[in-house]
Formats: sequence, structure tokens, C-alpha cells
Amino acid sequence: MKKRDLAIILSLCSTLLINTTCISSSEAKGTINRNDIEVNYNPFSDENVVIDDSKLSMTERLTKIQAEQEKPKSAIENVQDGHLYIPKKTQLKVELVNSITSKTAQEGENVDIRLVDNLIVNGVVVIPKGTIGKAYVYKARSAGGFGRKGILMIAGQEFKTINNVTVPLKQGLTGEGNSDGGSVAVAAVISLVGGAFMKGTNIEYPAGTTFNVEVRENVDLQATPENLKDVMNPNIVHGTEITINL
Repeated sequence: MKKRDLAIILSLCSTLLINTTCISSSEAKGTINRNDIEVNYNPFSDENVVIDDSKLSMTERLTKIQAEQEKPKSAIENVQDGHLYIPKKTQLKVELVNSITSKTAQEGENVDIRLVDNLIVNGVVVIPKGTIGKAYVYKARSAGGFGRKGILMIAGQEFKTINNVTVPLKQGLTGEGNSDGGSVAVAAVISLVGGAFMKGTNIEYPAGTTFNVEVRENVDLQATPENLKDVMNPNIVHGTEITINL
């Protein structure tokens, strides 16, 4: 092969690689299942969410100020004095209910998770083993040509306690496939078509895959040490009660 022909092939390969990367970046942008205020929230970061008030309307700002003023004062953030709570950063072991792969996963897609062990506070089960919770696909990219490996990140979203208190989650499961860089480079020199067909691999998590999620903030259990056992009694129906007098 002449040097000039080799240079042309390498130049074309570089162009294709750039285009593939651009397509990959575009594919990675999806609709994340989070509200607009947290559009830049990263569930895998240890940083607290910072809300930019400048992006809020005047009504939203006033509502936020009023909510902060009406919030009960407590020595523990988000927890009413005298109430028991689930501490921020509590680790929970969970497992996937169904299998999922980077080949077909979509960002923002809902994922079911199951609690592996009871969550117990002061000797009382507040979230039973086997409870189904919510997670979602935070980032997904399928494998592609030129050794592009698949990526799949699943973030915890929430569990519910026995008395229907929402427990927000963060952290989760991350993984990626493999890319055969050496083989790709050789194939690219020999043939553009060969390089394009030298694909990376996807990552697949089978049902039952275990991982840890983290409680995102202190969670008030709406119970005191004295009534926690009754509040978390699974035989008592919990919910919104309406009384109608005729």
C-alpha cells in the first residue's frame, strides 16, 4: 500500500471517528426523569443540589420563601423536633427486578428495584425486605462501530416507608462494555468498512444484580419513639382519610 493511499485512509478514518463521537454525544442526551429545577442534578455526585433562584419566576420565589418560613424549626435538617428519621447517606442494598442492557435502554426510563434487607429504625421495620422501589436510567449509550463501548448508569429514585413517607435516593449502578482499541486501529488501516464493523460491546445487568443506593436527605418518619411501632404497623391502612358527615 502506497504512503499516499495510507494517509488518505487514515484521514477518512479520523473523520468517521469524529462523526461517530458526535452521534454518540447526541444519543447520550435524553429526557431525564427529574423535575425542571433539578435539570442539572447528578445523582452520582456527592455535591448538594444548588437551585438557581434567578431561573425562578417571582411567584415561585415567593412560594419558596413562604415555604421556608413555614417550615418547622429543628436541630436536624428536614426533621421535626421529637420525630424519628432516616439519616441522610444511609446505605440501602437493592437488586434489579428485571434485566436491562445498554443496547436498548433509554435515558429517563423507569427501572424497578427491590430492597434486599429490612430497613429498621429503633427496632421497628420501616421499609420491609422485598419492597419495590423506583430507579431510572441516568445515562445510556449502546455499543457502536470503531470499538465504541456501551454505557449504562442506573440511579436510585425513591422508596416508600410502611406509612407512605417518600425516601428519596441517589447513587446507583454504573458500568460499561469493552472496546477493542488495538483491533479497531488495525482494521481501520486495512479497511474503512472493516473498522466500522469492529464494534464495542454492550453492558447488561441481569435481574437480581445487587448494588447500593443512598438516602439523599434526612427523612422525617412522621413518628415519635413512643408511637413508631403503631405508625409502622403493616396491618393498619395508611393514607389520606376523608370523613363525610351527612
